[in-house]
Amino acid sequence: MNKMFKIAKTAIVAGVLAIGFTANPAQAGGDFGAPPAPPPAPVSGKTIWEGFHVGGHAGWGDFDYGVSQSGPASPLVGVRDSEDTFLGGFVFGSSWQFGKWVLGTDSAYKFGDAETGTNLAANGFGATVDVNYSAETRARAGILVQPNTLIYGTVGLASAEIEASGALVGGSNDKKVYGVVFGGGIETTTDSRWFARIEYLYADYEDESFAQVGGGSLDVDLDSSTVRGAIGYRFDWTPWELITGR
Repeated sequence: MNKMFKIAKTAIVAGVLAIGFTANPAQAGGDFGAPPAPPPAPVSGKTIWEGFHVGGHAGWGDFDYGVSQSGPASPLVGVRDSEDTFLGGFVFGSSWQFGKWVLGTDSAYKFGDAETGTNLAANGFGATVDVNYSAETRARAGILVQPNTLIYGTVGLASAEIEASGALVGGSNDKKVYGVVFGGGIETTTDSRWFARIEYLYADYEDESFAQVGGGSLDVDLDSSTVRGAIGYRFDWTPWELITGR
């Protein structure tokens, strides 16, 4: 009986070992199988529409002036004049995507000198009015009509430096004016994060006055229309993330 028990025990052990060797022969040779697959490489998690962007812009601007005189000396009939000029500069901002919606900020600085081209005369003196530069900071919201194409609207704060010069104002005087800017455009981007856009912007600035020689003031009402294109690159981070480490 003991002999039969030992034979049965040996058979059971042999069977178990055989099953184990058949199920995983690599382990029988001391090899515990191939190593697990490495985890996927970390990604930023951002789409091509998200991140900080920077680029250059160029286009055409029309500056429209309303210039009048107030005060005791020879009132001037209001003069309305406009000047077209080439504009160029740089753009920057950040964007975030929510489904088909893209929200963000966009700022631009514009070089380009626009002069009234009109010599305003009063009391035997003259003056001209120029725009030395202009800039804006805007909020932007758009919808993706294609995965790589965005149609957007924008609104924000505009600023410009106006210079009045001539004997009527006693030489040259610069003043900063502020206003509201709004418009819209279309932008396309590539999978490599380069983008191109074309947009229209209208800016309406506050009225500004320059003191005249002999009393009174030279009053300037300025607005502008701009059509421009821009090319740039969008990174996969924002300044806020760099500051907070998120």
